[in-house]
Amino acid sequence: MATEQPPRFPAFRIIVMLVVLVNLILTIALVTQVRELQQQVSTLPPDLASKRDVAALRPLRIRQIITQNCVECHSTRRLGVTVSMEPSEVQRTVERMQTHPGANIPPGEFERITASLLVARCARCHGEETLNLMVLKTQPERLATIRRMAALPGSGVRSDQVLAIAQAFEKLMDDTDGNRAGAAKK
Repeated sequence: MATEQPPRFPAFRIIVMLVVLVNLILTIALVTQVRELQQQVSTLPPDLASKRDVAALRPLRIRQIITQNCVECHSTRRLGVTVSMEPSEVQRTVERMQTHPGANIPPGEFERITASLLVARCARCHGEETLNLMVLKTQPERLATIRRMAALPGSGVRSDQVLAIAQAFEKLMDDTDGNRAGAAKK
């Protein structure tokens, strides 16, 4: 006597169906979120930040350095003379400033001042925003840019001064990195 048992719906099938249902719900939710994200991304402007925006995050402090260390004693006209000086003359002149009574310039500032005055000759044609773009370039690109600018008529920069100006940019950029690193430690 064999009694037939009614067919049972196994618990395993119920679990599998629940897992498939949950998976389907999660897939639909994910697809919906991906579509929303695609719509948001499509509304973004093509350039989120310009080169000038990026350069402004790490500006060269040329104006600040000259203002803090030179303008108290020297007029703009007097400082303008340095634009036509040879790089070695600028360095000697800045070093000579420490012998003047009341100069009160820390010895570590002399290299920064000299570098700022050398880079300031580029300000004859370019504004601070343009000069700050130099921080985005590699050292060889900076050198090539300065050479290209020196070759232009009326630049006021000779080809034998290019290297000194490139080194001045490097000094100011290294100084900027050093100041940020020091500020981060505080």
